[in-house]
Amino acid sequence: MMRGGGHMRAERRGAGALACVSLAGLVLTAACARDSEAGLRERLEQWFAVGDTVTFEARGDCLAAVFRLNSADVKAQMPVVSDPRDMLVQLKRGGRAALDSSRQSPDEGLVALANTERATGMAMRRAALEGRACMDAVAESAFRAAIEGPRSLLAYDRENGAVMMLDPVTGLLVVAMGAP
Repeated sequence: MMRGGGHMRAERRGAGALACVSLAGLVLTAACARDSEAGLRERLEQWFAVGDTVTFEARGDCLAAVFRLNSADVKAQMPVVSDPRDMLVQLKRGGRAALDSSRQSPDEGLVALANTERATGMAMRRAALEGRACMDAVAESAFRAAIEGPRSLLAYDRENGAVMMLDPVTGLLVVAMGAP
């Protein structure tokens, strides 16, 4: 009898420990969101005229955000180039750059970047693809319009792994980030 009672207490302690570990895992997952809306907004405001938030979702493995733009202008802190090769040079130099090419959409720009320098181009594509996991229907629609839009600007912040697309047609800024 004693033996059985001791075994039952051990099982309960094991179940209690498992519940604590599970709860701690949930708390840590929630606390490890990729970035906060305020933190992202603060960074973006250095480069773009960011207006109201349309949608924002962040988890440990992804981030997706859409902001209205107060202006389609890009601030001086974000170097703007018109050629994928120049974007790669600028990324090496300063860690961030924007590609504004009337010859290609951001999607075509991503392909050109990957073909020119695989590591950077694939890091950008990965960020865009992984960021989609956090997108709701509104973000998904804005993302699609921006990435396919021939007038959209493609930007990348290497330090944070953020792909950004400024769509002057819709007046939106779309941001996607994958796992750090």
